[in-house]
Amino acid sequence: MENTTETEAILAAGVAISKNVGVLKDGSIPFTVVPDGYKVSSLENMLVQPTRKRGTVSVTDAGGFITYMNRHCENGTLVYADIDHVSGSFKLVGVINDSSTEEPGWRDHTCTMDRKQSIEWGRWIGANKKVMSQADFASWIEDNLADIAATEGMPTGGDMLAMALGFERTSEKRLKSKLNLQSGSFRLEYIEDEDKDTRTSLEVFSRFSIGIPVFENSTSAYQIDARLKYRESSGKVSFWFELIRPDKAFRQAVEDELGAIAGATGLSIINGKK
Repeated sequence: MENTTETEAILAAGVAISKNVGVLKDGSIPFTVVPDGYKVSSLENMLVQPTRKRGTVSVTDAGGFITYMNRHCENGTLVYADIDHVSGSFKLVGVINDSSTEEPGWRDHTCTMDRKQSIEWGRWIGANKKVMSQADFASWIEDNLADIAATEGMPTGGDMLAMALGFERTSEKRLKSKLNLQSGSFRLEYIEDEDKDTRTSLEVFSRFSIGIPVFENSTSAYQIDARLKYRESSGKVSFWFELIRPDKAFRQAVEDELGAIAGATGLSIINGKK
């Protein structure tokens, strides 16, 4: 019977606190004292709806982030941008109930966007400066031909395909000589039978451009120029490409997405972590 009385007293105290907690303005923090063997449990989960918004939501693109933030943002909402241009990481955390200039906030209602890189970006960055046999390099160009960008002064996709097919035809032949051309490309001369003087010439571009999306589900393509390199050993040739400042494309893609989000939501974006 004594325990029942104590329980009723605790519940009554809780009700009294809950009625007055909303008027605490002087920095006071409400608390309750619980006897040994007892605990205080929230009954919020028994209500028809929560007493306030809270939760952690994850989205995968700017469109989802904009939709959620526009639906729930309130006074004090802020967006934190955690960006690493070296590793290619781009993460946003929108804190919907962040502290405002007038009132403190619980900061436990968030929307996170962890941007994934596109398949194209991952393939080209992964193969950057990777040395390949002539036949493997030809296959690489053919498999990724759709990413070649026809920019001024650079070879088109058709030009790169012709070069790749030439690589395939000469992959078993021995390199004889190299001649630099005025166009900036160079000509490789292969020989199959020295006695019969059977020679095959192949023009190779020293540079080319690609146009690829940086992030998954993005319709924007960013241009990256690449140098084409080769190495000769015992008459056999290996090739690779070197992307020129891909970090600039990543930086531009991030700026474009941040601009779109700020414009669509009207929210302030802070560089940093929550």
